[in-house]
Parts: sequence; structure tokens; C-alpha cells
Amino acid sequence: MPIVKTPGYKEYLQLLRRRLPADKVSHCVFTAEYLSSFVASIGVDHDQAVRAALLHDLCRELEQSELLRRAEVFGLSINEYQLQKPTLLHGPVAAEECRRDLGIQDPDHYDALYWHTTGRPGYCRLGQALYFADFAEPTRGYAEARTAREVLRHEGFDEALLYVARTKIAFLRKRAVMDPNTEAFVVWLDGEIG
Repeated sequence: MPIVKTPGYKEYLQLLRRRLPADKVSHCVFTAEYLSSFVASIGVDHDQAVRAALLHDLCRELEQSELLRRAEVFGLSINEYQLQKPTLLHGPVAAEECRRDLGIQDPDHYDALYWHTTGRPGYCRLGQALYFADFAEPTRGYAEARTAREVLRHEGFDEALLYVARTKIAFLRKRAVMDPNTEAFVVWLDGEIG
């Protein structure tokens, strides 16, 4: 089904255009389009997936100080890694804004947005799909994204998801700051899929 038929699509797109630069809006739309192409095959509702993909980076362009401020106002727990790298809060803050300001009460939508950057053990299937699509959508030009799309085509979603999670953790291990939820997500996936 075309993503433009998703309830709320036009309103969400207008909101994104007010909040994000054009390249980030395009990324959100391409993530939704890509997710739409395979989501039925993994048992996730199409409209729910499109909505989550469109809104996942709603707060990505907020200043770090504003992300911290909103997280505090919303009563979100902030770990030491998020304090060091407040951009990690863009998912949790977006999840809260969608719940509070847009009236989206679906717990899977909340979970998907909240953890889309790091993942977590027990992450819902919608979240897993968003985590994968955010990394692998077709405008992502890096080789690992192309490989992820190939793994999806030839080996299926679970193997593609595991590939993305392992790829992200290998990259993040080279960084100074890595949220431990990222590593816990890979360990959990290895137990579930690997």
C-alpha cells in the first residue's frame, strides 16, 4: 500500500517539514517507504510501521541542551552515556512528544521510537523493523547499508537485522561513547536469532 494512504501522513509530513531540514525529511520518508516494502512479511501492521518511520527522527535536529531539557521535563531517565552524547535522546524525546502532543498511545510505537538508535533486549518487532530500515533505507549510500538490503533479499529479515546490529556495534566499539543498551541488544539478538 502507498505510504501516502496512511492515516495522518500529510499532517506528519507537514510537521517534519517544520522541524527538520529537507535531507532529514527525505530520510524519514525513504525509511517509511522502505519499511513499507517488507513490513507485511514480518507480521507488523503497515500503517503503524509507516507512522513510526515517518516520526522516528522528529527530534533529531534539536540542540543537545534542548534534548536534555525536554528529557528532564518529560521525566525520562537519562543515563551517563546520554549525558555525554545527548543526541542519543532524540528517540526517547520523540516517543514522548508523539504520545503527549500527537496523541499516539500505541505502546509499540512508543517503544519503536524510543529505542530506534540503540535497540534493547526484548525490543518489539515494530522497533526491530524500524532499527533495520533506519540503517538500510535506499538513500543510505554506505556499503554496509547495501549489504543489509542484500541480506534482507537473500536471507530474510532476522538475518538482516542481526547483520545491522553487529555492524553497528563493531562501528561503535571504536567510539568513545557507546550506550550499553546497544551491546545488550546484540547479545539478545544473538540468543534469539543467531
